[in-house]
Amino acid sequence: MLEKSKHRQKIKVLPMMFLAIVFAVVFSISANAKAAEYAANVNTDRANGVCTYTLNGIDTTETQSMITKVTYTDDDGNAVSVYEQPVVFDTQNCKNGQYTGSFALSDLKTYAYKEYTVSFVMSSGITVEAGAKCDFTIHSENMALKVDGYKSKANRTISFVNSNNDVLVPGKDNQIQLAIVKNDGTDEKKIGSSVEIPESSKIWDIDLTKYCTEYGKYNAVVTLLNSKLADGKEEIAKTEFEVALTYGKVGSKTTAKTEKNQAFRVYVEKVNSALVVKEVTFNIYDSAGKLVCTAKGVHNGTSTYYYSDIPLKSINHKFGTYKIEVLVTDNAGITRTLKSTGSASIKIKNGTLTVVKLSNGTCKFKLVNAYIPGNIKSVRFKVYSIKNGKRTFEKNLVGVYSNKAYIANYKYTNKGRFQVMACGYTQWNKEIKLRTKEFNVKTIDVGKNGWRYETYAGKTYKFYYKNGDKVTDLTNVLKLKKGDNNLKIVVNRAACCVTIYAYDSQKKGYIIPVKTCTVSVGRDTASTSGAAGLTLSSSYTPLGSYSICTNGTAAKYSLKPMGEPDGSTVYARWASHVVGNVYFHAIAVGSQSHYALNPVTYNKLGSAASAGCIRMTVADAKWLYDYVPVGSSVKIEKGNSKKPGPLGKEATIKVSSSINYDPTDPSIPIATKKKDYKAGKISGYMTSKGTKVGY
Repeated sequence: MLEKSKHRQKIKVLPMMFLAIVFAVVFSISANAKAAEYAANVNTDRANGVCTYTLNGIDTTETQSMITKVTYTDDDGNAVSVYEQPVVFDTQNCKNGQYTGSFALSDLKTYAYKEYTVSFVMSSGITVEAGAKCDFTIHSENMALKVDGYKSKANRTISFVNSNNDVLVPGKDNQIQLAIVKNDGTDEKKIGSSVEIPESSKIWDIDLTKYCTEYGKYNAVVTLLNSKLADGKEEIAKTEFEVALTYGKVGSKTTAKTEKNQAFRVYVEKVNSALVVKEVTFNIYDSAGKLVCTAKGVHNGTSTYYYSDIPLKSINHKFGTYKIEVLVTDNAGITRTLKSTGSASIKIKNGTLTVVKLSNGTCKFKLVNAYIPGNIKSVRFKVYSIKNGKRTFEKNLVGVYSNKAYIANYKYTNKGRFQVMACGYTQWNKEIKLRTKEFNVKTIDVGKNGWRYETYAGKTYKFYYKNGDKVTDLTNVLKLKKGDNNLKIVVNRAACCVTIYAYDSQKKGYIIPVKTCTVSVGRDTASTSGAAGLTLSSSYTPLGSYSICTNGTAAKYSLKPMGEPDGSTVYARWASHVVGNVYFHAIAVGSQSHYALNPVTYNKLGSAASAGCIRMTVADAKWLYDYVPVGSSVKIEKGNSKKPGPLGKEATIKVSSSINYDPTDPSIPIATKKKDYKAGKISGYMTSKGTKVGY
């Protein structure tokens, strides 16, 4: 019975629920239908920050008031109410069923740049929502912030661009402020003062050195300033840029200047710093990683190329490969070691050594492509003979530099096995062994030695050879004695050359060239006259056959006073009379001193320059005075400048304008000659033993 009663109760409840649902649906349909009679619209004045709204379809007989509500949706999707305004309708504010109202950004509880929903809650309980939103947002999509300029440049351009000439930020009293901020958000520095929001663009040209104190990532930030904002400001644009130090190649090279200065150049290219380069330092490390030198970099003007010339002395003249480390200090005081390093190869080049056999017992040593840092001062070729595996030193030859090669000729007198070692000498006088080469000398290769009859200019002469070289002074070979020799003198006037001959008993003639002297003859070379035309004013050396003879007083003078056409007197040493007023003699001087030589006159040896006498060096004039006896034959020929004689024409010494002595004069101390030769004031000299130096 109880179960049946419960069942009857359930049947009674169902109709009641159905009626309730039907009532709710009908009421909802009725409310929605009523709400549909309203029309709401909003219009946003962004420039002034004012939103104007209009509501149509108001029936004041049914609805006497409403509440205007303004909301926005927060980041969590919740509706946040910021404004509620009750409105009582009357005949003044509601005409023809339309009500118009407005609110400003400053009317909102929170001054914020949002998109707002405007709705109206009618007193009848109906809520009407405007279909459009009130746009008080910041139009970020129409603004752009750019930083132009390479990362290593100090001067940059920052641009804030309003791409559509839009009202970017609603409301009044808005300004923007540019600032530079580190990437981590610290150390904010404002750029100038705040400005109005631009209609199109705003450009700042800035010097980063005033705002950045280190390298790294920075942000250019534009902040909106408005006192009505909760914090008074709001960040609206940001862009990242970099403050950097950049550079190119780190390396080394040599130049003519560095070689001359015994140095090598280290450099770094394209150094640019956004904080401006103040100083560049080069650290030089040896192969063991030891710091051997530190040098400051220099540059020309605004160049980004920095270099330093490192003296070889600063690396103790040690050859090898060195690492170049570069440190750059900027105006902010930051010193940064560049990641890239360079290398300097301070090494010798051994070059190529060749040995070429020439004729007459001579071989040529040639060293090419050799190099010593700081330039090779000199090269010597050391020659050794090899026998039974043992080396014996033979000769040391100085290499002559010609056509980018060092050359020396070696005269050998014996056959066998030889070795030549090319040694280079540094500017600091250290010997460097460059190359060695062995070579064989056969019997057929050995040069001439002793007496040989040979032809010169169609005539036969008797020459003496030593180790393949023709001996050009036979004084010792013939064992000549002073004043007791059978000699003949021949003067080649055209060549300004004198050759002295000895008598050959085998061929019966004066065909042994003993010695040759380079001289100055009379400056009148056109004359073909003999001795008969000689006068005090004549200036030719007479052609003809003469002898060393007396002039009525003596044939020879150790010091001969001579009258000049102008009436003055000059003094000639070691004079030997020929004919008339013509003598062989050393260059005449204005006094009896050994230090009265005219350097201009001396430098004319080898050319026609005298008044008729045959001028000679002191050494040659004294040799003729000592070894050519009175009565010896003298033949003065017109001659041929291209064929001076069988011994050729001797080189002459040149002296500078400060030299007042003859470098062949045995009376001049050897120390004086050596000093002036080393200083380049004389091109050569003769020792007290008659050895020629430099010529």
